Amino acid sequence: MTPSVNPVAQAQAAAHRTALLLERCRHTPFPPASLQAQWHAAQQAAFLAWLEAGGFAQPTNENSGITPLFPAPQGT
Repeated sequence: MTPSVNPVAQAQAAAHRTALLLERCRHTPFPPASLQAQWHAAQQAAFLAWLEAGGFAQPTNENSGITPLFPAPQGT
C-alpha cells in the first residue's frame, strides 16, 4: 500500500524550494561553503524531504503515551 500524498505539504515544499532558489540567486557569486552553510543546506534538505513525505500528516513512530519512554529504575 502506498502512502497518500498530502497536497498541502507538497505545495509548501514547492514554495519553500522556490524561496530557497530565489535567495541563492540573489547572492551570486556563491561564497565559500563554510561549515555553517553546509549544515544549513543539510537542514533545508531534511526539511524538504520531510515536507515531501507528507509533513505532519505522515505516520510517526512517536510514543503513544501508554508505553513508558524509559524503563523504570530497578531497585538494588
